[in-house]
Amino acid sequence: MRYITTLIISILWVLSSHAQEFGTHWISYPLPNDSSEVWFRQSYIMDERPTQAFMNIASTGNYKLYINERNVTGSLKFDGIKDSILLNRTIDVTRFLKNGENVIAVWYAPQGKPSYGKQLSLEFYGWQQDSIPFYQKADGKWFCRQLKECSNGEGERFHAHTNTQAWKSEEYQPYGWIHPTGCVITDEYRLDTAYVANYKAFCDKKLIKDENKLYKVLKPACTYRDSTGYNIDFGRPFYGTIRLTLRGAGKGTRLKINDFLYICNGELDEQAFCRFKFSKQKIYTLTWKGRFKESDIVDIEGLEISE
Repeated sequence: MRYITTLIISILWVLSSHAQEFGTHWISYPLPNDSSEVWFRQSYIMDERPTQAFMNIASTGNYKLYINERNVTGSLKFDGIKDSILLNRTIDVTRFLKNGENVIAVWYAPQGKPSYGKQLSLEFYGWQQDSIPFYQKADGKWFCRQLKECSNGEGERFHAHTNTQAWKSEEYQPYGWIHPTGCVITDEYRLDTAYVANYKAFCDKKLIKDENKLYKVLKPACTYRDSTGYNIDFGRPFYGTIRLTLRGAGKGTRLKINDFLYICNGELDEQAFCRFKFSKQKIYTLTWKGRFKESDIVDIEGLEISE
């Protein structure tokens, strides 16, 4: 009976904290703009793996969520705002946690609208082995970095050479990263009341279902050259992105793939694909400058993604 009473009190405490915190603890890169992508990360030390843990997250942009380098769902990305609704998501993250250091990392990409200092709101809570609740939130103690030459504006842009894959690992040290700022709500800006109302309605739903999942990998029907460039035709339109595996492409080579700009890192078997801006296409057209050759493309895939 004592355990049940403790559990009920813990649940009420967490839910109460959750209801009070949302909308007051947003963080942002200190000098945000409408297109530059941002990495956020923080480490939490746990004496033992919790019995259960959840993450509650909302964002004004698209984002990816990682714990200890693992994507926490089958989704390739999350939409922060969809159909003018600010989407809050609650995710069971118990199985991704471990004893010792746990790294929570978020890759944020703007959706083309000003964030006004509200890029990420994240809460991390649950119960330890002794049934004692814990609660953490993204705040000014986190670290953030604006990605060099990576943006999500009218078209997506990714610079592979200047951005390391290790940024979300325990071993990575965020030298040169800075602390985010919190949102200061002024008379000139308040979070849209429609977003808040829709958030509250969305919050009552059960744990999220995966979205933007990889549905099928396609191969091109044909390739050909014309005055526009090197064309890759998949035979039918599909929602998603092309993925090129490159070998021997010179470092700094710029590939334009429809509205996507990819800057090569020069490593073996690097992959060029959109990470946030998916679209419905049948033909992808490649153009480039420099020494790049068609033979540098060793594999072509179409990633069809569920909407």
